[in-house]
Order: sequence, then C-alpha cells, then structure tokens
Amino acid sequence: MDIPKCDAALQQALKEPRPKQLVEAINTFLKKKKASTSSSNDDPTHLEFICLDCKSEGVEGKARAFFASPPAIVLCANRLNTTEDVKEVVVHELIHAYDYTVRNMDLTQPAVLACSEVRSARESECFEKAQALCKDPQLSMVLHGCDWWVKKCVKQNAIHATSVSATSMSSSPTLLRMP
Repeated sequence: MDIPKCDAALQQALKEPRPKQLVEAINTFLKKKKASTSSSNDDPTHLEFICLDCKSEGVEGKARAFFASPPAIVLCANRLNTTEDVKEVVVHELIHAYDYTVRNMDLTQPAVLACSEVRSARESECFEKAQALCKDPQLSMVLHGCDWWVKKCVKQNAIHATSVSATSMSSSPTLLRMP
C-alpha cells in the first residue's frame, strides 16, 4: 500500500466506533494531564498518527505498525495491503497507546509488554474473527467452543508479537504461558 492509500485507510479506520472511542479516551487523558501539571509545554495533548514506508531494521523491524513517542502510532504503509489490515493494526496499537498513556504501563518491561500484547491481540487480530465464529453455532461446535479458539488466537498472536523483538526479550514467549 502506498502512503496516500494508507492515510485514506487510516482516516476510514478512525471513524469506526472502537478506534474512535479509544482515541477520544487517550486524547481526553492527555489534555487533562497537561492541564493538571506544570510540566513542559512540549507535553502532547493528542495522539498522532503517521503513515510511512518502514525500514527492515531497528524498532520498525518487521512490524506492520508500532507505538512511538511523543505518543504516536506509526503505520508501515509498505507492509499493509488492505483497509482491513489498517483497521486491525490501528486497534492493536491503540490498545498499546492506551496502556502506555492512561494505564501508565511501562512497555519496555517484557512482562508488561506481554500483558499489553495479550490485550491488543484479543481486541484486534482475534476480535473480528471471534465475533464471526461465536455467532455461528456450527463453527463454534467444530472449534470446541468460542472461548478455546479465542484463547488460542490471543496466545499465538501475543507470542508472535513479543518474539519479533526476541533479541532484547528472549524470555517473552515464556511470559505468555496461558492455560
């Protein structure tokens, strides 16, 4: 996907109810935080979104998107193919942004990042699929029930997400042992 198409897909994704609600919560928190502290005028009052072509090394690595400072969500246009891809990564990264800003989670800590990855996978990669599967009684029976499938999906996605940076967090997959 080129950058203009990414920007257009991003604007479309941000109109969806779930991303819109998360952005509003994060921006409200940032504005209140800035108003209540006498800290630097450089403190952000809103979450930024950026589409760009990502490199294959560094923090960008193989990611389709990532959360960065000040807070910002960077979408890797060259790794996204469809509007659905953009919607999925926007929700995923918004969960990280919420965890970092509102919940004050230190995402540099492997155990904390693992927790955030579980939440992000549950609310993005696995959410739409679970909605479809859970509504179809025949599919739900074949997959031994919805809960089982959701747990498996979340675990696989969270392990994959944390293992991408395995060089700095070699223990992260073991942090995600779920029943």
